[in-house]
Amino acid sequence: MKKLVFSAAVVLSLSACLKTKDLPPDQRVLVTISFANVTTPDTAKVGDTVKTQLRVTAPDQCYKFEGVDARNSGPNQFDLQAIGSKPNPALPQPSCLPNVYVKDTIFTFRLMTPGKYVMRYYNGTTLLQADTLHIVTN
Repeated sequence: MKKLVFSAAVVLSLSACLKTKDLPPDQRVLVTISFANVTTPDTAKVGDTVKTQLRVTAPDQCYKFEGVDARNSGPNQFDLQAIGSKPNPALPQPSCLPNVYVKDTIFTFRLMTPGKYVMRYYNGTTLLQADTLHIVTN
């Protein structure tokens, strides 16, 4: 019993020494950026890697492309947005070249069920384009 009480006292005293500190703010924050051009194939086979060519843009050179957010928005329908990052506005701001940020990239994915899929590409809440992709069996 004495060992249990001693162990509990040690744990309590050590945990009392721990201080919770606020974590420093993230250097960059995630934001949506714009699709400028999207090229999706018309057909692919079940299980194939589908490659969609993207051109994304952002207001200046402080932005960076981070990826694509793809959400299932209905049966065989996906809503996609380009995700970028920029310096955290709560921190001192770096000087950024005013040139528009442009990045050409490829978004890859696989669909394992045959059918007709609708891929909707959004800039913010505005629909840029909707592409129909037919997935066929081998």
